[in-house]
Amino acid sequence: MIRDIRVFPEARRLEMKFMGGVSIQDRLDTLALVAPLIADQKLNRILVNFSAAWHEPPLETGGVPFEETLQQSGGYAGTRIAFVSRPHSFVPPEGDAAPALGFEFRCFTGRHAASIWLDGP
Repeated sequence: MIRDIRVFPEARRLEMKFMGGVSIQDRLDTLALVAPLIADQKLNRILVNFSAAWHEPPLETGGVPFEETLQQSGGYAGTRIAFVSRPHSFVPPEGDAAPALGFEFRCFTGRHAASIWLDGP
């Protein structure tokens, strides 16, 4: 798993890019690494780019969707999180289920659309 982490303080944004196979532990380790950055720099816009990566194990064999990993790790209440990935069958919670996560979360198939949503009201 390769990850690239970039901070854009003026935009209150943190971007993470994953490449290759990514396990649940890889995700938890990355979230633990960026949690202090988010808290210390008041970052509340997060872009998680998973378009060049895949779940290990695959979701069909026991993987956990990324927003559940974020929810379990805590510390993301009030943030807006855009998840960019290749097209897949997973649909994030919407409507009544979304507020239970404590943060806004949307899936996108392209970085441009994700950035527009992150920068929106």
